[in-house]
Amino acid sequence: MGGAAGEAFTNTLASSGMPPAAVLAREAIQNSVDAKAEEGAKVAVDFVARSLAGKAKADFVEAAGLHALVDRAPVLDLKDPNCFASLSDEKAALGLLFIDDYNTTGLEGDPSEPDSKFHRFLLSLGDGGKEHDEHGTGGSYGFGKSVYSSNSGILSIFAYSRTKDGNGDPLSILFGCGYFRKHKHGGAHYTGRSWFGADKSDPAGHGQQIVEPLRDAEADAAAKLLGFAERGPDDLGTSVLIVDAQVAADDILRGVEDWWWPRILSNQLDVKVVDVDGKATLPRPKKRPDLLPFIEAYFLAIGTSPPNGKTDFHKGFNKSENVSLGACGFKVLEKNEKDEFVVPEERVDAIALVRSPKMVVAYHRQWNVQTPAMAGAFVGHDDIDDILRAAEPPAHDRWDLDARRLHDATGRRRAIVGKVLNGIKRSLKQCQSTASPPPPPRPKRLTLLERTLATFLTPSKKGAPQGPGASAAPIHLSYDAEPRAEALGDKLRLTATFSVRLKADEDVDSIRARVKVSCPVIEDGQVGDSIALEIASTAELAADTTKEGWSQFDLGTKSVRFECKSEAYDPLWTVRFVPEIEPVEETV
Repeated sequence: MGGAAGEAFTNTLASSGMPPAAVLAREAIQNSVDAKAEEGAKVAVDFVARSLAGKAKADFVEAAGLHALVDRAPVLDLKDPNCFASLSDEKAALGLLFIDDYNTTGLEGDPSEPDSKFHRFLLSLGDGGKEHDEHGTGGSYGFGKSVYSSNSGILSIFAYSRTKDGNGDPLSILFGCGYFRKHKHGGAHYTGRSWFGADKSDPAGHGQQIVEPLRDAEADAAAKLLGFAERGPDDLGTSVLIVDAQVAADDILRGVEDWWWPRILSNQLDVKVVDVDGKATLPRPKKRPDLLPFIEAYFLAIGTSPPNGKTDFHKGFNKSENVSLGACGFKVLEKNEKDEFVVPEERVDAIALVRSPKMVVAYHRQWNVQTPAMAGAFVGHDDIDDILRAAEPPAHDRWDLDARRLHDATGRRRAIVGKVLNGIKRSLKQCQSTASPPPPPRPKRLTLLERTLATFLTPSKKGAPQGPGASAAPIHLSYDAEPRAEALGDKLRLTATFSVRLKADEDVDSIRARVKVSCPVIEDGQVGDSIALEIASTAELAADTTKEGWSQFDLGTKSVRFECKSEAYDPLWTVRFVPEIEPVEETV
């Protein structure tokens, strides 16, 4: 019945860094998609939350046999909250979560055989059979099952499946599992693995304990008592019940949208989330402003949307050793009226990594944010799907160049993943260097600069008296070509052109002004040293002896134009273009 301690089944994905509901949404749907009935089948998954109290709770506790575990609760070291303390209190609600999939094979095969899906799903740990036997699947380590029990307050689940046995005949099976820590109870040692099923052990006590799933009519009857949705003879699929569920329906829905939007929008997956009040909600990823740029980038990558070469880009990767790698799509990010990007900070300039199952593996970003900020999507070609899958850790949350399963005698697999990751980074930088800047938010930053400059007082005419009655002559600054980065070999160069003039409604012929233009490097939110700039102007510039780094010039009725070009800099740097203009105060 397995050799690992029970807690091994719940600990595997506990440190993935994602919220539990997101991990559940990723892994549960992945298990169902991997079990699709046939290639191209549209899998459906329902997450149904229920809350039991009163007689309904008492009936469930009796049917599930939970009272048999209560006396062991002190030595199981369960986290709080959990339902054992209030199991006999019918007023205290017990939360359940049913995860039902349809158009799948169910847990097919002879349940007594080690290579059956039943055995792989509930009894084995770390079974990498998918990696060796199946193509285009999401999972491959055999750890995804742990996501169910880890979201149970008492680490317990039930699985009910309508499927076909090893001979292809219809079969219903039901099995319950508790994956607890190893412990000592009543003077005996236990592994922590607890089963709900038919005890087939030797009555004389010889050999190990054998518990098999309930079958057919007995399984269907038990499933009904536990509250599972009824399945007809041809209604193949698997339902998992998480007892004492610790996740909320809203969080599951968000997790589904975050990670499964490529498959949902490709019309290859239906998902429904039902809360404890019976309200059913469908995922609507296109209604999420924080997901929409990645969705648009995905359609650019797969060729559904045409690129415009300014804000929308498509970058196909060259073949490697006659193997297709995939393609990227990029979308320039806009800011909202609060001058904030519509995506979370950690996803600015991130790339959604997608392969055959059409789950987002990660929002990948291993570089500093550049200008203009973008959202992207990389869609791996089917030719390298097995290689990309081998690069994923058990949590399937990144493509790792150091993954053990990538290592082979030739180094080819690792090299292909390296080309993909480097190609993503290179393509992003290329698109950023040619992209048009995003539309500015309201208010524009230049407006703020104008207001600041308007606070300076300048003489209205040479020799005119100064004081409370003196007129102000604010300087107007505007961009002719907004700052943009362009490629210069393997480096970047920032260019910008701006003009300054006196405001037309001021009674002033000319003033003496000074200018300073800098291009500081921004690192970890701090302003660093400025990179060198080459500045050409339509006015004659003279070094200002009173303020270091400034130059003076005459500003009359005609505007003065400044063309600026930075030295080449590292493409991983983030730089800021800062023009400063002020009038020179006259001395008497």
